[in-house]
Amino acid sequence: MTAFPFRSALKTLALGAALLGMAEAATSVTTTSLNLRRTPGGAVVAVIPANTLLITACDGAWCRTTYRGRGGYVGRAYLKAVTRSAPLNSASSGAYSRFYASCTAMRRAGAAPARVGTPGYRVGLDRNGNGWACDQIER
Repeated sequence: MTAFPFRSALKTLALGAALLGMAEAATSVTTTSLNLRRTPGGAVVAVIPANTLLITACDGAWCRTTYRGRGGYVGRAYLKAVTRSAPLNSASSGAYSRFYASCTAMRRAGAAPARVGTPGYRVGLDRNGNGWACDQIER
């Protein structure tokens, strides 16, 4: 397995969590090369190499994930869990369910800048890749 720099791993986790749109997420490693499918059992959109770290959200025999910017499904039987599932949403406060379409919207809400791992952060709003969303004025 290739070692990931800490910053890249955080960005990958944040992006995966945002794109999955599911209630739980976990990190997993592929145990063999496997097909990324558009839908469970559907057309193959990519092949993921063995020992690849993924963010997954599983339901039954299939797990939703992203690989190189493509979303899809992989067979759960070909994954080894690295971390256990953890809730992404706080049921009592809804603190992690914030979404901002743009930096302008985030600033209007008084939430900018947002650090990776905080409510509202997503990679699409972190243009310079420093782990802070909307920390610079859009040009």
